[in-house]
Amino acid sequence: MPYKISNEANRLGVIITLYGLVKGDEIFEVQKLFMSDESFPQWRYQIWDFSNAVELEISFDQLRSFAIKDSVLIHKNPNQRIAIIPRKNSQSGLDRIFHVFEEVWGGYKSKSFVSLDTAREWAIRGS
Repeated sequence: MPYKISNEANRLGVIITLYGLVKGDEIFEVQKLFMSDESFPQWRYQIWDFSNAVELEISFDQLRSFAIKDSVLIHKNPNQRIAIIPRKNSQSGLDRIFHVFEEVWGGYKSKSFVSLDTAREWAIRGS
């Protein structure tokens, strides 16, 4: 799975852009990379951009595991938000399922958007 991690110029967040076939196990590996970043505790947001992904192989159990992991990370950074930009022309609903899991098990606010600009605006403004 090709990906790109970009720190925002404002240093408030990070954008993770995913391409091609995206697998849940690979997302865990990407998550480990940026969680070890020394600026992680100061980030206000993560934007996960799946708009260039061709296919997703992510199970409900993996989505729940992402949220449960966030319940631990919230102690390291309680102020983050997670924005998701789903795949174009996708009706999978995995983003909506993640939001429910995040609300129940995670602790971070999360929401889906159709564009990077609207995701960033929500993440920065907090509303």
